[in-house]
Amino acid sequence: MLVVLLLCAWGLLPLPLLYLSAFFEAHRREYYDRLLEVSTRRAWEEWLLFFLRGVESQARDAMGRAARLLDLRRRYRERFQKPRASAVLPGLVDLLFRCPVITVPLAAKELGVTYAAAARHVERLVRAGVLREAKWGRGEGRRRNRMFIAEEVLAAVEGPLDSGT
Repeated sequence: MLVVLLLCAWGLLPLPLLYLSAFFEAHRREYYDRLLEVSTRRAWEEWLLFFLRGVESQARDAMGRAARLLDLRRRYRERFQKPRASAVLPGLVDLLFRCPVITVPLAAKELGVTYAAAARHVERLVRAGVLREAKWGRGEGRRRNRMFIAEEVLAAVEGPLDSGT
């Protein structure tokens, strides 16, 4: 994490989008072997090549996830952005990509609409299968303080990438 933050601080990475720990965890044995070789043999070149392989791998991973998110957002916008329709629903769709777990009060605040208007649009996305009410948390089964999850958005970020990506 410190390396990624340093890359951001030095202006080499605009946002901390690389999750290098995932690569190091997946290659744990080699990671420790390379560190030991730096200590015992001063094998810096091998360490740097391993590290750069990790940066490349995680950069490709981040690009694949970003592409999935952009594609999903495009499909949602095509589906819910209609001529002469309210801008609230497309705004709510965009909100899901910043905050994939929402409540109606959060939607109302972020969109600058009433609670009733936000609830109506959230319910529309529930019926469309874009949102699902959370089955955990204090709002379960209640009318107020319910939480809704944009599962496809979360899957685009957290799910495994296809080998071709």
